Amino acid sequence: MNQRWLTALVCLSSIAFGASCVPMGGSGSGGGGGGGVCAGDMGATGDAARIEAFLAATSAYAQAADQLHTETFAACRRMGVALGMNNAELQGSSSQDMQRVCSAVNQKYRAEMQLVQQAHIQVNIMAQPPQCQVSVDAYARCAAECQATVTPGYAEIHCEGGEIRGQCSAQCTGSCAVDVHASCSGTCEGACDGQCSARNADGSCAGQCNGTCNGQCVARAQASCQGECRGGCSVEYTQPYCTGQVRPPQVEAECQASCDARIEAEASCQPGQLTMNVSGVTDGEMRARLDRLRNATRDGLSAIYTLRVRAQRLATSGAEVVRRAPGAAQSAIRLGAQAASCAAAAASASARAMAQVNVSVQVSVEVSASASASASGG
Repeated sequence: MNQRWLTALVCLSSIAFGASCVPMGGSGSGGGGGGGVCAGDMGATGDAARIEAFLAATSAYAQAADQLHTETFAACRRMGVALGMNNAELQGSSSQDMQRVCSAVNQKYRAEMQLVQQAHIQVNIMAQPPQCQVSVDAYARCAAECQATVTPGYAEIHCEGGEIRGQCSAQCTGSCAVDVHASCSGTCEGACDGQCSARNADGSCAGQCNGTCNGQCVARAQASCQGECRGGCSVEYTQPYCTGQVRPPQVEAECQASCDARIEAEASCQPGQLTMNVSGVTDGEMRARLDRLRNATRDGLSAIYTLRVRAQRLATSGAEVVRRAPGAAQSAIRLGAQAASCAAAAASASARAMAQVNVSVQVSVEVSASASASASGG
């Protein structure tokens, strides 16, 4: 594995420079311990720029992995509480605990839903999908800091699998999206309380809504846009972001991996929303069961639905920065023993964070799948 090779290489380099091979920092400290030692200016060379970018990326990534773990576990617990599970069933803190608790919660949710469906009660879960976005300006700055030949600015950055969006102070040449909780004359993106002409695979509306649109109403821009401009602006966007994967031109692989991991770790996700609609005759006991399911869907499952998207994006960017760790080690060795020690600690932390993210992916995919299963089971 690359991590084992990297540790051995850094230890040998540390001995050669007269330093001891002692891991720095602990869990969640992507840049290593030693306070500002691993976070300071390592020089003006290309190697220094690359290792500084790597350290910043692994630090941000480890923090994001911790936050993802905490939020996923908390969402499972909220589901469990809503379903009437006791505190003893929901205790723990480790990744193994999270897997155990979330699996038990998911089984409880599915069992309760099955009882509802066996009573011939129709359950339909409507989904408003989450939307994650990364700052184009932040990515451009990261790339320029890591590689001297890159010019700051987002003009040359591409958005793969999505589009660049933002506020447009002049003429919007694409479409204009406005948050609404009302009728929509364009395309409704979100939940439609009424008839929707087209839907996404997750059940969210992606067409004309004959009723109330709860989400974004997207229409062809006439000139100015008071909401979010998509597709083109006659001047530079204000605070542009990408809804897909940022792809900078002519950036070294190591710099791209570091910037991908760092910017994805700092990405923001507008939460998705799951709404459970019920039709059918119910008695008092069944109404109580449905209330528990509705609360579990709202309080926990909706959050996990969003966290799944975030986890999958972090898993992709994290795998690449871990794969590129040996290149960072070589840059660090050329800088000296301290940089090599910092790189070893950062690589170790990023590998631990990657393992943590993979558990969050597994859990969030398993639990959020219950929404689709329930929606189709009615």
